[in-house]
Amino acid sequence: MRYFLVAYRILFASFLVIGLLLTSPMVGKAAIRDDTVALYLPLDEGRGTTVKDYSKSGKTGKFGNSGGKDPIWVDGKFGKALEFDGKSNFVKIEDTADFSFQADKGITICAWVKIMKTALDAHGQNRQPIVMKGNGTDGWEYALYVYDGFEAGFSAWNCGGSGVSEPSGNKIPANEWHAVCGSFEPKKGSKAYIDGELATEAAANANVPCDGNASVFLAHREDGQFLNAVIDEVRIWPYIVDPKTLKSSMSAPLGGQAVDGKNHLATTWGTIKELY
Repeated sequence: MRYFLVAYRILFASFLVIGLLLTSPMVGKAAIRDDTVALYLPLDEGRGTTVKDYSKSGKTGKFGNSGGKDPIWVDGKFGKALEFDGKSNFVKIEDTADFSFQADKGITICAWVKIMKTALDAHGQNRQPIVMKGNGTDGWEYALYVYDGFEAGFSAWNCGGSGVSEPSGNKIPANEWHAVCGSFEPKKGSKAYIDGELATEAAANANVPCDGNASVFLAHREDGQFLNAVIDEVRIWPYIVDPKTLKSSMSAPLGGQAVDGKNHLATTWGTIKELY
């Protein structure tokens, strides 16, 4: 009898470990390790009104709305994602130094997006932000944009809001998942990419880019712009990332997600040991 009980426990433990490995973020999603990222929001919580930043910054993003409903959890490019209504909702992440331009390094921003609809806003702006940082009080800095014609764009400003480099071009197909990225290198200019391919670029003018204190927003600009889209896998690097690396990086989640997998493995192993 004892022999059969031990055999049963071994079989149960084996299935438990296999199940963990198959559902672990590291194994199931072939995560890529990157310890240099300044913001990483996998947006895989699937519930609640906050999102965890798995980068060294360790920030927490919070849902917000301007009198409407919060963003909703939906299926994403990898795991879960957030759908924004283009009317009132957003995610806000408090500022940290790595979210701003470094004078000698620049900045790169990426996200997987499924653009649903664009529209001219109340201010007459023909573009909506995927990721945005800047306002009239804390200084205007940058935005990864989608324009009303579904073009990809990236803007860098001086603190007063005058453009330093603002290219746009090439369409992001609607209602499909695409990796949209943008970068700004001081004294050189901005570039925008769709699925790792250069979509548009522009040189920097004489304006000095701003190092401000505004929060980072998803799908919102604080003077009234909102984006109707599903957003997943948001990343900010405090330097310029080359196109080949961008394409590779956006092909899978980053390794920061694997921390949860390790914790689950430790918990599961503890459960297995309790069986004996």
